[in-house]
Amino acid sequence: MYFEPEDADEFEAVKALLIRRCAADFGRLDPLVAESALNFRQQSIDGRLGYWTAALVEEFLLSYTPRTLSADPDDAGHVPEDLRLFLRWLHANGLADPTGDPLTDLDAAVTKASSGFLAAMADERNFGVAKFWVTNALRRGLDPTDNAVMERFLDDVRAGKVSYDEQVLEEIATRHLLDGGQPERAVPQLPVALPPDSELAAIAERTPVVARLRGLVDWVGDGRALTSTGQLKLADARELVNLLDTGDEIDPAIGDRIYQTQSSADLHVLAGLVELAKEIRVVRVVKGKLVRVAKNARLLRDSLALWTAAFDALPSPELVTEGNHWAPEHTVLFGDIIDVVLPDVLNTLYGFPLPMPVVRLQETVWLSFVEAVWFADLDETTETEWRKGVGADLRRVFATLADIGAVTLTTGVPDPMFRADLGPDGPVGFPPDTDARLRAALSSGTVELVALTPLATRAVRDRLIAAGRHAPLVGELAGAEPDGLLGLLVEHYSTETAETELAGWLAAHGGREHGLPLLLDAVRRSPFRTRARAMLDVLVQAVPDGAAMLRELRHDQRLGPLAVQLLVDNGELAMESLSDEETLRGMVEQFIHLLEVGGPDEVAAALATIPPDEARGLTANLLACGHPDETGVAELREVFTRRGPGHATVHPLAGVSRSPKNARKKRRG
Repeated sequence: MYFEPEDADEFEAVKALLIRRCAADFGRLDPLVAESALNFRQQSIDGRLGYWTAALVEEFLLSYTPRTLSADPDDAGHVPEDLRLFLRWLHANGLADPTGDPLTDLDAAVTKASSGFLAAMADERNFGVAKFWVTNALRRGLDPTDNAVMERFLDDVRAGKVSYDEQVLEEIATRHLLDGGQPERAVPQLPVALPPDSELAAIAERTPVVARLRGLVDWVGDGRALTSTGQLKLADARELVNLLDTGDEIDPAIGDRIYQTQSSADLHVLAGLVELAKEIRVVRVVKGKLVRVAKNARLLRDSLALWTAAFDALPSPELVTEGNHWAPEHTVLFGDIIDVVLPDVLNTLYGFPLPMPVVRLQETVWLSFVEAVWFADLDETTETEWRKGVGADLRRVFATLADIGAVTLTTGVPDPMFRADLGPDGPVGFPPDTDARLRAALSSGTVELVALTPLATRAVRDRLIAAGRHAPLVGELAGAEPDGLLGLLVEHYSTETAETELAGWLAAHGGREHGLPLLLDAVRRSPFRTRARAMLDVLVQAVPDGAAMLRELRHDQRLGPLAVQLLVDNGELAMESLSDEETLRGMVEQFIHLLEVGGPDEVAAALATIPPDEARGLTANLLACGHPDETGVAELREVFTRRGPGHATVHPLAGVSRSPKNARKKRRG
């Protein structure tokens, strides 16, 4: 239920399988609706086919379908109910993502969106550009599936011979430009582990930024007059520097405060704190006075919410340029793109199991800086100065993040993994000068390292989820249904986090004695053998005695062929020791896997290289061997009958390329 964008062939094959099975269970369902729903989720930022929420239901019915489905509204009236059937089918077959909304909420969302669906389908402003022209062609009695006809039609459009609503087209094109069209698939995130919110709140309570924000609001009281330029009065600013211990204007030589500044705006820590307080709406300016915002008093009492609000307000140019202080040109330009760069840096650090060398981020940020604001006329010396300057700017940002408790800065020897992708043949492909600098820096011994704190990890995770990305949290599946749990572990969890998540699930379901049978029953119920194999594999890898459990399952009516497959693949069972029945069922298992992940053509191609007389006897024996997947065997029988045997030699239990097991190992790597 998850495919990378480049896995187009695999996605198309599985999509056909899902549509075929769903249509067989719900004969009245339009397969086009199921196909459209799967395309909608595949083209999303997270790509999880089984993940649905009420908001996604609304988007599909009121935005995606009107934009993409070229059908008359009267002919599309069945779409909402067909979507309802498809969602129910996903849940009934254990394919729904357990982190999505409950089926009752999805049902309610379909009902709510249905009332506006026909109007949305009829409003041309909701169309996509392609649908706009297809609809105009249909109105003229043209066949949009005839390429030659459509070429002539578009030639007439360009020649000005076709009348159309230019205002509607302009609105469609503007919307497409603003929303960027199809979202780019985000990089999958590994699951993270977090302390409970009560512990995080206690950590937030001890951070300087929370204490300073509360102290500032207490000091504001019933209001404090500002200067004519909207700044704190200098005397008030000096009082706050001491009260809040901002560290502004400290001479390191004598450890005392120097007040030679002529404006409170030059006290950059204090000035930044005031701007931050205004940004998160705990204070505001009214008639020349700084006053408290009474309705946000609750935020001040919640240390975790207050810290998170402060963290979310950080990406601003002042974070780099330090307020009104003079800054070199590269610093000013870096400040202009900090709202893009900082989230990328934080996302890079998110979920990383080890502290990252700061120099790695400095070099990649410099490459981003060059791409965004590069000036071609910089000489080599100036370029070197700017690169070092941008690196120093990023280091200063990290220092600010460390001050508020968002990152930890340490020194140490970097893990060898941070050098593994370097060199002329490295997979990243850095420019030669960048690669050389990184190899030198990371081989020199101790370097500065940076990592997100749990507070920042929680906040970044919230941002990722708000952007529609998948950001798994270890422990969040403790209440999931068994099939949903195993399916998600297969697709998105590493071996280590899968073990942790599974241990938590078993603890919440009566321990191994009660929980393990529930999980095995979920594997037995899976209607898709490739998925069942992957679910069983992740289960046996996550329990201490997985091999022994597989040996016990070798004689299980439903799971036997899968257990034998895994035992052979793991080197626990020799091919020569298999019985004739196990061999035949194993071959059927492989054909079913091939049918599921490759489609009927792949099965036919495999049969096409077997001598006809040999193939007839083989297929007859396979169909009569008593394999437990009756639906899969029936589909194989149809393929064998329709396509006819050919000339391929299929080695028993030899494995299928692009199998779920192999795909999972690739993702975990």
